[in-house]
Amino acid sequence: MNEKIISILRTFDKKDIKNFKKFLDSPIFSTGRDLTKYYDCIIKYYPEFEINKEKFLKKYFGKLDDAEGKQSKILRAANSDFSKALDEYITLMAMKSMKFYSSYLLIEGYSNRGLNELGEMKTEEVLLEEENSDSSFTKKLQVILLKNLYSNFKSSINKNYEIYNVIESQSEDLLSFLFNFSSHLLNSLNVNSIIYNIERKTEQLSLLMNNFNLDVFLENLRTDYPNYKRIKLDVILLCSLLKNKKFEHLYMKLNEVYFDAFDTMNDRNKMNYFTFVLNYYTLNLNEDIIPLKFEFIKFALSQGLFSSDDVKYIHPSSYKVFMLAGLHAGDTDWTEKYIEEYLEKTNPDIKENMRLYSYAYLTHYRGEYLKSIDFISGFKFENEVFTYDMKLMMLKNYYELAKSSGAYLESLNYSIDAFSHFLKENKKVSESYKTVGKEFIAGMKLLIKAEFSPYSKAEKMDLNFSMEKFISETKNLWLISKMKEIL
Repeated sequence: MNEKIISILRTFDKKDIKNFKKFLDSPIFSTGRDLTKYYDCIIKYYPEFEINKEKFLKKYFGKLDDAEGKQSKILRAANSDFSKALDEYITLMAMKSMKFYSSYLLIEGYSNRGLNELGEMKTEEVLLEEENSDSSFTKKLQVILLKNLYSNFKSSINKNYEIYNVIESQSEDLLSFLFNFSSHLLNSLNVNSIIYNIERKTEQLSLLMNNFNLDVFLENLRTDYPNYKRIKLDVILLCSLLKNKKFEHLYMKLNEVYFDAFDTMNDRNKMNYFTFVLNYYTLNLNEDIIPLKFEFIKFALSQGLFSSDDVKYIHPSSYKVFMLAGLHAGDTDWTEKYIEEYLEKTNPDIKENMRLYSYAYLTHYRGEYLKSIDFISGFKFENEVFTYDMKLMMLKNYYELAKSSGAYLESLNYSIDAFSHFLKENKKVSESYKTVGKEFIAGMKLLIKAEFSPYSKAEKMDLNFSMEKFISETKNLWLISKMKEIL
C-alpha cells in the first residue's frame, strides 16, 4: 500500500474521519474520480492499517489482478488522486486553523476581484489584530507583504494621502524584521559554530552586517519610532554578535536595553531575547561580563520568566546556568537561596542528583573542598555533561587541597588520569567537550608543575611563558585566575 497515504491516515482522529468523508463528497474539491469507495475500504483498517496490496485489491475490486494487471493500474491512479485529496484536506484544515493566513488569502482574493474597499476594511481589521500578537518570523514577513496590498487598496480608492503612513509603517516592520532575524541567525551560528563547521571567511551575513554603520544608525534612531525599544535591543544584540571592534563596547548596554524593552514584549519575545542575550554572555564570558550576566539572570527570575506556573520543571541546563552565574559573581548567599527555591522545580527523577551537583559547587566556592568531594561521590546522574562537570570539579577540589597538604597530590594525579580516561572512552561526550577537557588537563598540568615541582630560574621563566601563552588562548576563567595567582 501507499506509505504516504497510510502515514497521513494514521494521524486522523474521529473528527478527521468524519470531516474527510464530507470533504470527498464536496463537488468543489472533486478530482473527477469518486474516491468514497476507496476511502470506505481503507478506513476500515484504521488505526493500524495492517493491509497489503493483495488484500486491498480483493476488498476494493472483489478480486485480484487479471492477467493484464488492470486492477493494479486503476489502483495506482486511485492512489494518486487520493493522495492529492489528502494534501488538499490538510491544507484546508491548516488554513481554517490559522486565522491570519486565511484572512491573507481572502484579502488577496478581494484584490484580484477589484473589491478594494472590502480589501481595505479587511486589511485594517487584520493589522489591528496582529498589532500585539505573538508572531513568528513567517507571519512578520507576511504582514510586511500585506501592507503592499493595503497601499494598493488606498491608491485604488483615492486615499493617496494615507499611503505614506502605510509605507513608513512597512519600513519600520522591515527594519525590525531585518535586525531581529539577523540576530536570530547570528546567535544560531555562534552557539553552533563547531557543529556547523563554520569558516568565518565564507559566512556572508556577518560580512554584510559588519559593513553597515549600525553605530551611526543607533545614534540617529528616532525615540518616537514605533518599536523603538525593540529595534534598539535588536541592533545592540546584533552589534555584540558581530564581534566588530567598532561595536566592541556595545554589549555593555545589553542589560539596560533589555530591561527597558521588557514591558513592551509578549512572553514569547521576552524569552527569545533572554535566550539570545544569555547565549552571548555564556559564549563570551570574561571578568567584565560576569556581573552583567548575574544581573541579567536575577532580573529574569524576579520577573517570573521561569515561574513554576508556566513551566512544570525547570530544565537542568537552565538551572545550572543560573546557579553558576551566582557563583561566578561570588555571591554564594544568593546561590544558596536560589538552590533552595529552584531545586524544588526540578524533575523529581533527577532532583537528588541535582542537589548533590548543586552543593558540590556551592561548597567548593565556599572553600569547603572535602565537603564538595563528598557530594560528588554520591552523584550518579547518567548525563555526560553533568558528569563531566563533576569530574572537573573533583580536579579543582584536589588541586586546592594539595596546595595546603601534599598528601592530596596523589589523589589529584589519579583524578587527572580518571578524567582523561572518561574523555577517551565515553562515546556520549561531544568533540567540543573533549577538546575543552583536554585543554583543561593541559592547564592543570601546568599549574601542578608551577605549584608543586622544583625548577630552576630558567625553567621558571619557561613555565611563566607557557602559562601566559595558555592564558591568552583559553576561555577557562578558573585556570586563568589560578595561573594569575602564581604569576
